[in-house]
Parts: sequence; C-alpha cells; structure tokens
Amino acid sequence: MYAVIIAAVLALTSFSIKPNPRAPNADAALEHAVEDADFVVHLDVASTLGANYGVLARLPEDSIIKQVPELREQIAQAVMQVEAGRAMAKGMVGFDFVTDVSSITAFVKLAPGAPKPDVLVAVRGTFPPDLVGKLASSMGGKAGSVDGRATATMPDGTMLASTKSGVLLVGKTEWVTARAADAWKAPARAKGSPWARIATALDGRPFFLVASKPSAALVAQATKDLGDNFGRELVANHTVGVLAASATGLSWMYEAKDVAFARRLETASKGLIDLMRAAHLAPRGVAQVAVAALPSYAGKSKELDAVIAAKDKLLGAVWDLTGDGKFRATVKVDGKLLTVVATGKKFSDVVPSSFVVGLGAIGFLTARGEAKAEEAKPATVRPAPKKPMPPRSGGGLGTPVKPKTK
Repeated sequence: MYAVIIAAVLALTSFSIKPNPRAPNADAALEHAVEDADFVVHLDVASTLGANYGVLARLPEDSIIKQVPELREQIAQAVMQVEAGRAMAKGMVGFDFVTDVSSITAFVKLAPGAPKPDVLVAVRGTFPPDLVGKLASSMGGKAGSVDGRATATMPDGTMLASTKSGVLLVGKTEWVTARAADAWKAPARAKGSPWARIATALDGRPFFLVASKPSAALVAQATKDLGDNFGRELVANHTVGVLAASATGLSWMYEAKDVAFARRLETASKGLIDLMRAAHLAPRGVAQVAVAALPSYAGKSKELDAVIAAKDKLLGAVWDLTGDGKFRATVKVDGKLLTVVATGKKFSDVVPSSFVVGLGAIGFLTARGEAKAEEAKPATVRPAPKKPMPPRSGGGLGTPVKPKTK
C-alpha cells in the first residue's frame, strides 16, 4: 500500500491540465458529426495524455522513490511495460498515440436489439500520408480510395480513411465513405437544437466532454431496463445532456422535457455543488490525521520510514490537489434548460483529486493495523478429529425383539 500512496501523490502533484489554445473548436470537433448519434465523446489528447506522459516516465528518478529500491524497481518495471506497449502500438498502427494525436471525437448510435453500436471516430493529429494504405496491407484490410485518398476496410466491416484536411476517420463504412469525400459538408446546427447545445460546450475548449441526445427508441428501451427510479427519470426526461471538464473546472447542462423536472435538477445540482465543496475539506482532514499517525510506525521498515520522511510533502500535495471549497459556481434554469458552471484557477480547485491520497492513507494504516493484529494472535491449535464410532451390531429400529426367557 505504501507504493500506492507515494506513487499516487507524486503522479497527481506532477499531473496538470493547462488551457490548450490549439484545441479544436466546435466547428472542427463536429465537422464529421453523425446527425442521429445518441452519444458524443470528446477528448483533448494533447492537453491530457500528451502533456503529462512524461510524469510517468520520470517517476523512477524521483528523489523519494529512489530511497526505496524495491519501490523504484516496481515503478521502473511498470514504466518499461507501458513503453513496450506504446512501441508495439506504434508499430501496429504507424503513429504514436502520445505525440502524434491531438484530439479525438467519437459519435455513437445505439440501436435497441442490435448486436453492437455503430461508431464513427474522428482522430486529429499528425499522421504519415501512407498510413491508411499500410494499415490495409498489414491488418488484412481491403484497399480502396475516396477522391484519390486511400481507404481500408477491415474484415469486421470497420473502415479507415483520411479526409482532405488530414483527419483520420474510423468506423461504420457508410459513415466514413460519406465524410471522407471532398464534397462532405458539416451538418447545420439549428439555434437551440441539441447539437447547438453541444457546440456551445465544445467552444469552451474542454479537455473532456460527453454528451447524450438519445433517440426515442433508445429511451424506451433504456427506461424499460432501468425500472422505476430516479435514474429512469433522468434518462426519460432529457432531450440533451452535456458534461464537460476544462482546465479551470466542470460544467454540465441538461435540457428537460418539462419545466418541473428541470427545477428538480436545479435542486439536485445545488446539492452536488455543496458536496463538491465539502469534498475539498474532508481529504485535508484525513491527510492531517494520517500524517500525525505516521511517526508511530517509525523504524518498522525502510519503506515506512521513506513514507514518514515524505510526510510533509504528502501533506503539501493534498493542499495542492484541493481548494478551499470556495470555487465559483452558478446554477441557472431557463425554462426547461439547466446550466451549471463551476470554475476555479485550476481543475483541482473544483474537483479535488486528493481524495485518492486520503483514502489510500486510511487503507494503508488500516491494513497495517490489521496485519499487526493478525500477527499478535496466538496460533489456534485444532484438536485432532475423533475416530468414527463403529456401527452397532444390534438394536435400533427394525431389530427383532427377542422373546424373554423364564
């Protein structure tokens, strides 16, 4: 558990998400949108994985980790495995997901009763011009072309193609073929439509976004499976819902089918905001208790001593990973539309990451206490099993009664 605590603290304190001025706006992210998609997922790879991958690679050389050779070896092995997987993936697909990909937007349509969803993924970044052709030959795909650019159709029906702007499209054949053509035009977004709501959120340059705009058929199926509860009402009563995380906070939007339900969610959202504020203070309290308790374990092992030596850094990390709970938040209802925006100077001012460290500290101390208690228990000596009694030779039900002799 000590390894989890140290690694989590060092990784979290080094990890950061900064605003990305080059992130795609709504027009770019939705250029190849599938109009009747039920879900949209967007990830800014450059500001998340790309900007922070080096944190993992540098962990084995951290001054605290180097104090514990066993821990350093474990983390070094993990880094080697990740690097090996990264190299293997690059060899298979022809590009480095960490350095060559800038952002991804996926469109998903779920048809009730269908064996699998229909998907279109738009990958933006820097790719070799012959990428699709190489993938067609190396992965057993059928080569083709759209407006002079190579396409590859895999045995499972998934198609790959690049657009004239260099976006790599992967997904359902009909969707990819239409969107890879030079004549493709992005679908229009009517004012106040679900796509307009999603576009507004994407224009905020979030590093992560997920949006739901389910079809009537999907809602009917989902509500049937969910039963009679609040989750069912959340699904059944919305035309579009968006959750977006940015470098400075979190926001969500929900357009209900009636004003009354929007008002109910206004109350729920205010409650969530209060819980988020409280979540900043609880980990700080847990961390302080844990740091105060750590010296009691001094001298038990070199691993524990390394944790104790780093206790001030651990405590400081918790403060870095939380705020004071006083982030700015607005909860607004305009008719059927609920909009919530919570912002701070950085993402962790709104959504605390330190609860991972606090829970890890509790688990660590609890596990150590339980282990010591088990060691202190005297060994239980079990008595040898008794030999089974031999069967009676007579008597019992069904035995004939002997006549009495005079």
